[in-house]
Amino acid sequence: MENIAQLRASPTEEWIEALRARYPVEPSIDKALTSKLKKRGQGDYQSPTFDDIEGRLRRLISASTDAPIEIHNLRSLTGGASKEQFVFELDWSDNGAQRTGDRMVLRCEPAASIVETDRRREFELMQFAEPLMPVPRVHWIDDDGTIMGTPALVSSFVTGVQKPSKVASNVSGMGTHFAKPLRDKLVPQYARYMAALHKAPIEDGQLPSFARPAVGTTEAALQIVNWWGRCWQEDLFEPSMISLITEDWLRRNAPVLDHLSVVHGDFRTGNFLFDEASGEITAILDWELGYLGDRHADLAWVLTDLYQTYEDGRPYHCGLFESADAFIEAYEAAGGLPIDRGKLAWHKLFCTWKQYILSLGCALRAGNGLTHQDVLLTWLSAGGYPIAESLRLQLDSLIEQ
Repeated sequence: MENIAQLRASPTEEWIEALRARYPVEPSIDKALTSKLKKRGQGDYQSPTFDDIEGRLRRLISASTDAPIEIHNLRSLTGGASKEQFVFELDWSDNGAQRTGDRMVLRCEPAASIVETDRRREFELMQFAEPLMPVPRVHWIDDDGTIMGTPALVSSFVTGVQKPSKVASNVSGMGTHFAKPLRDKLVPQYARYMAALHKAPIEDGQLPSFARPAVGTTEAALQIVNWWGRCWQEDLFEPSMISLITEDWLRRNAPVLDHLSVVHGDFRTGNFLFDEASGEITAILDWELGYLGDRHADLAWVLTDLYQTYEDGRPYHCGLFESADAFIEAYEAAGGLPIDRGKLAWHKLFCTWKQYILSLGCALRAGNGLTHQDVLLTWLSAGGYPIAESLRLQLDSLIEQ
């Protein structure tokens, strides 16, 4: 039998098929994860030149319009730990109206990233959410990379900041804290948008790239455990007893879905923009981890220890909520669906396990010469060890109940 470490570095078709059979996931998730494995062993990642990007971008946009276009000032866009992003100005015709200098964002997949996702899913979710909250308008997509050389999408650029100008923080929203005057403005909006997303009806024909787990079953919970269990097996560098125990507990205690919602999957500080002067949220970003499932997951992600901050020695969740109770009260006051504390605890454990996998599996694997963000992802992996302790404490508490 081939060495398992070598198989993870250079997967064979047989090993990939065995993982697919062991961890059944949504077809579009399976496609993204399988593509990731098939690209391994192809050498270190090299970013494309700006001339190459601009030429491909021109082809992508021109394929959808007969009107002339002009691309100006293409440059890299900082921020984000997964996709390679660029910003540019575009002269174009929008439904017959001539527009000049519209700022646009191009999101492209590197050879590997901390999360392997599907651009079509992201595109569909942003279209779905646009009537519910401020979301960048999506314009064009190359979901298989035929034109851009890698899967990519283009959206409008939205102004705003991710954190207060005088507040220090780490990357990916970690450590960002909001003073009370800004919290008072942001919290009601934040809760309202999350509640609206979870309550929004999903009509037949909407979100065709997504599987719809059945209400009244544990399908939704097992679907996401399979997703991240597969990511761990694909990306880990050394086995972990805490991960094994957590996955087993999650499977044996999978909750029943009571309402099918769109779940953002990463609805936290750093993934929304706001105007600092007015306190108005201008955009909800980063929809690539979204899925159809249980609303409790979005609240639980915010309540994990990773995004905790402090003010006068008191902990705050995502720098916004002084307690889980305060978050739930704000969410329900904004019209959110009822929250079950038992299901919330299950999803908090799941979200912490997902963070563990991202830190000590996905980030380290992608950072090994496969992405433009290798230094950042290697730095992020250090968070895996305090996350492991959070898993242990949660498991101890849940097992005692």
